[in-house]
Amino acid sequence: MKAQWDRIEQWLSTKGCLEQMRLRAGASTSGIEGLEAHLGVRLSESLKAFLSVHDGQDETVGLVGGELLLSIEGIRQEWDLWRSLDEEAMNADSADFMASHPEGFIKPMYTNRLWIPLTKDWGGNHIGLDYDPDEKGSSGQVIRFGRDEETKRLIADSFEDFVGKLVLAVGASEWNGEYLAMTI
Repeated sequence: MKAQWDRIEQWLSTKGCLEQMRLRAGASTSGIEGLEAHLGVRLSESLKAFLSVHDGQDETVGLVGGELLLSIEGIRQEWDLWRSLDEEAMNADSADFMASHPEGFIKPMYTNRLWIPLTKDWGGNHIGLDYDPDEKGSSGQVIRFGRDEETKRLIADSFEDFVGKLVLAVGASEWNGEYLAMTI
């Protein structure tokens, strides 16, 4: 993951916005282990390596299509916020209008404790890991979910695939002085 971060940083520097991204120093091994214990999941080695290079961003311009890349503390806070909801009632109340794209990859639920947020858009929506996929999905796939996401969307088959897409998206993006214009 160091090589992927190096490419991202090179692109950001070339575009003149590396400083504005306010990338944090890498997370410690004990910090990552504490996050795993808190979430009750074993994170992929690639995600742990990614976090050990940069532990997300300070509150600033979002790196991932305008969304903030969360630190381990940010992941914990966003995950805890979702756990504060009455998950059973929310999932029952919204069962009729939740969907997955593609169909059968993501469980059509409002919330799931095994969806781990990696980004936030400041409106309750995330890109994150899915450790409880539907029958056609795979554990660790990267999905879009959140408050405004009635249709949960598959972004990448794995975290490694997601990082590859992120590197390409940063390279193809444009910095307009306020944000990176890009899509993932």
